[in-house]
Amino acid sequence: MQTFNYDAVKDLIRCPKTRAPLVYTGNALVCCDPEARLRYPIVDGFPILLVDEATALSREEWATIMSEGGHDPVTGEKSETPASKA
Repeated sequence: MQTFNYDAVKDLIRCPKTRAPLVYTGNALVCCDPEARLRYPIVDGFPILLVDEATALSREEWATIMSEGGHDPVTGEKSETPASKA
């Protein structure tokens, strides 16, 4: 089974529906758009970036994933942390 290398593509891939960035959760990619809240599965190391295959998340589940991924749980924007300020 192949593994998905998120770091190699994180600046290249976007949500196919909204063009928003995606957050990696280990077994899926989640759209940072707070209106869409789409989860795209990763199958055998390949992200399935098809809107028809995506699952809509509840606001609560989406907010939790955004927080864990370093994003604002309301807007989905990348949060600035003291370590990332330069």
